[in-house]
Amino acid sequence: MTMLDPTMPSAHEVRLAQQAVWLIRRCRQLRPWLSLDRPDVVDACVSALAEQDLNHMGSAHVVQACQALEQALRALGCPSLVWSAQHTSQAGPWIGCAPRLGWFILHARQADGHWLIETINGSGRHAEWPEKARIAALPLAAGWQQQGSMRALVWQTLQDNRNGLMQVAVCSAIANLLLLATSLYSMQVYDRVIPSHGLSTLVTLTVGVLIAITLEMVIKQARSALMDHTIQVMDTRLSRRIFERLLHVRLDQFPPSVGTLSSQLRSYELIRSFASSATLYTLVDTPFALVFLVIMVAIGGTMVAGVAAVFLVLALIIGLLARTRIETHTRQSMAANNRKLGLLVEAVDGAERIKSQGSGWAFLNRWNALSEQGIVEDALVRHSSESATYWAGYLQQVSYVLLIAVGAWIATTGTDLTAGGLIACSIISGRVLAPIGLLPGLMVQWANAKSALDHLERIFLLRGDNHGIDHPIEREHIRGQFEVQEISFAYGQGPRVLSISQWSVGPGERVAVLGLIGSGKSTLLKLLAGLYEPQAGRVLLDGLDIQQIARATLSQRVAYLGQDVKLFSGTLRDNLLSGLLGIDDDTLLLACQDTGLIHLIQSHPRGLDLPIGEGGSGVSGGQRQAVALTRLLLSRPRVWLLDEPTASMDDNAEMAALRAIERHLATTDTLVLVTHKPRLLGLVNRVVVLGPHGVVLDGPRDQVLQRLQQPGAREASTSPAEPSADVPAERASQKAQAAQEVA
Repeated sequence: MTMLDPTMPSAHEVRLAQQAVWLIRRCRQLRPWLSLDRPDVVDACVSALAEQDLNHMGSAHVVQACQALEQALRALGCPSLVWSAQHTSQAGPWIGCAPRLGWFILHARQADGHWLIETINGSGRHAEWPEKARIAALPLAAGWQQQGSMRALVWQTLQDNRNGLMQVAVCSAIANLLLLATSLYSMQVYDRVIPSHGLSTLVTLTVGVLIAITLEMVIKQARSALMDHTIQVMDTRLSRRIFERLLHVRLDQFPPSVGTLSSQLRSYELIRSFASSATLYTLVDTPFALVFLVIMVAIGGTMVAGVAAVFLVLALIIGLLARTRIETHTRQSMAANNRKLGLLVEAVDGAERIKSQGSGWAFLNRWNALSEQGIVEDALVRHSSESATYWAGYLQQVSYVLLIAVGAWIATTGTDLTAGGLIACSIISGRVLAPIGLLPGLMVQWANAKSALDHLERIFLLRGDNHGIDHPIEREHIRGQFEVQEISFAYGQGPRVLSISQWSVGPGERVAVLGLIGSGKSTLLKLLAGLYEPQAGRVLLDGLDIQQIARATLSQRVAYLGQDVKLFSGTLRDNLLSGLLGIDDDTLLLACQDTGLIHLIQSHPRGLDLPIGEGGSGVSGGQRQAVALTRLLLSRPRVWLLDEPTASMDDNAEMAALRAIERHLATTDTLVLVTHKPRLLGLVNRVVVLGPHGVVLDGPRDQVLQRLQQPGAREASTSPAEPSADVPAERASQKAQAAQEVA
């Protein structure tokens, strides 16, 4: 039974393909992070579903329809969907497909058992589950997984350490109860000892309260030790998982500012600070304010306790009013400080250019602007926090005065309250308001931790290697056959930098990629290495989407050598053997001999233990490339992706590098080489020329080079990779012009 508007047409009167257009539009509304400007994706989905008939759909047709829709959503930036024939416990809403009903959105199952379902014709309540339906939860965010969220990681860490935290809470509860000893001691002394001159009672009470005070200190020491151990365990796990997550972020997902990213990672310390013992003690101690109020009622009555209760509420209200201002200014202060650290990293890394260009004044102006913004925001945070602290102190004093006044009035006009009871209530009232005095500082720490958590959450939402693949394929052997299918790539929201319709490299083939600056040569190599993922299309390696192959397999079998080599701080040996196992010194020195790096080792008194600074400081650019090439030879890859491997080398070093590559490159290995140096073309037997619109020329090396050298290179459109007669003449002319410019 379905309860829909009877005036609406039934769902099956609209074709499944039209429903898919509606569903994709609704998915964009529900998840704004989906890409908007991709009409080609929607058209492809419509074409795939054009032949589907709602009235004659079976289970197999539903599966095919779901696959077509998922392919469209993934092209728009959605992670992989998990389809099921039954309702799952995942967070909704869910998208689904069923015969006769078509595409629908399941929002919830209501208390009476009805399903709240939305179709192209509107929303309604369904008493029965749609027959043969398949549904999948729509992810909350791009790349989001419950186990991959920073908040989920923090929560899981707290859950795993709940035993230690419970022990800390029990110690805090016992310590708070022991705090009552001094209050009750004072009351008994004033009410019983002094009027009766009971010295023996005084001795007994004094010994008892000293024992309680000593026990309280022992418990606090034990609590501190327990908290230190728990915080250490949590800290170790969180720091490891955060850095591990960073290492798994796909290369094209990294933020443009390394300094800002490092500052965001460093902000993890603020979360740790918030989880420190003092903060947790405050969170545990605060509920005892209610316990102390109950004890005040028992000792002094409702009027005396009411004074403390009123001021407790007022202090909470003041603290909560300051919370919004503190959070806002803290967030802005952290953003300014993150950008400031990013600028600092850029200035240190580019100090040579800054000095040579004389642009220090421009960086100084940016630094001063960011510093001023951070100082202003920090001052506003401090002002809000101090104001709340002053108000809390003011209320504590007023509360104490009024409590004494009310208590004295009750004691002088009746017998319900004694002098000892009044003194005990005054001491306990301080315990009631003490946690409130710490509230402003706690709010500042909370604001810092919340902002830090938001920054880390953004890092966790970055797509990682093998994104959306639960079980990546691990292959022992790689043949090295590449196939590029309709790929398109752009950096962030910038213009498209690479677009190739069809292109392939066979196993054991040696290909050189030529082209103008900015034609996408380096980007192509990174796509072939699986470091980037195209916004559209696929890169296949041995017939499999390269994003489905485990990153570990690609790192072992596919070697990528970029033109901008960065070494790590440590020794030369550390950089040569980074990530490699089972390499003895003889093998290492033999590889260094092949690449010419042995001269650097022999010329330095520390040899392989030569110290290397951050980024490779201490060695030249050519030596850095020689180190990277030597490490590549030691890895023994099956696929070689080289991007200007000798760009910074002199002639002698370049000849040594060429001989090393020729010696170690097996006949079955695949080589894709990007270069502007004619000498390196002797390594290849095929040349590809890239232009602004894709492949311009592609063929045997000698034929392509001869064509590029001919004055009539504009006729390059007749090459195998050139447009056919149905391609617009303007685009063919653009490609021919690109070939002429390369020539």
